[in-house]
Amino acid sequence: MELVTYEAIPNDYGQVRFFPLLLANQTNTFLEEWFINFKFLHFCINRDVKKDFLEYRLPIEFVYSLRVKNRTFDGMKDDVNLLIERSLFQDLFRILVSTLEKANEIYEIAMTKKTGNSVFDLKTEIEKKKRTFHSLPFPEKIKKFEVKENFKKFLQALDAVNKARNCYEHRNGILGKEDCNSDNKLIINFRFPAPVAHDGKARGIFDTMSIDKKYTLQFVEERKAFRINQRLDMTFNDSYKLLYTINFALKGIIDNIYESCGVPETKQSWILKQFK
Repeated sequence: MELVTYEAIPNDYGQVRFFPLLLANQTNTFLEEWFINFKFLHFCINRDVKKDFLEYRLPIEFVYSLRVKNRTFDGMKDDVNLLIERSLFQDLFRILVSTLEKANEIYEIAMTKKTGNSVFDLKTEIEKKKRTFHSLPFPEKIKKFEVKENFKKFLQALDAVNKARNCYEHRNGILGKEDCNSDNKLIINFRFPAPVAHDGKARGIFDTMSIDKKYTLQFVEERKAFRINQRLDMTFNDSYKLLYTINFALKGIIDNIYESCGVPETKQSWILKQFK
């Protein structure tokens, strides 16, 4: 099944068939793979391997006698943790951008009127719009999408994620003025499911839970703030919460596409756009 199919019709302009819900399936497949990779690395890096690491040697070791700093085992482990968290945060952002570019393609198909003499002229026009979207800065990409009011906060959260990504990429994780979105701070808002006890406290993904307490699964609102010159710290738990932010934003975009085409997504997953 293809996300978009341009279909020729003899002696007619042609039609376009596209599947917005397939994009949700594709995105969540990538997000699940990302989560499993991160989970695997998390448990690997948190195993107690100090004895094996210090005892066993490779056939050839790189050793430099004039090194400018010496790391302890714990310092090395912290550096590796940071490297993994940054790398997979960047990978999550790559999935996000790819999703938005595909969402823009089907959004443009839904909104673009008949162009040229056949549906393949329309395809050429859509390809031009895809290249234009690809070259836009991330904040401009976000502005291209129309969603209902209750979904706008999730697009704003994605913009904050982009600022965090730029901070890692260009300032080695030290928050600068250009990374802030509120009063010299970068604020990232989350909405995610979590087990909540009677005390109202949400449990993190790796928190232990007492067998004597009852927990209910609830959606939790949370925010994380960083100040200028503070080191950005996006842990596995934070990145995990962003999976839901991406899904909420994508739902808002997809809902708008179905509504604009007058097609109820609860009755059919595909949209057939025909031209008169």
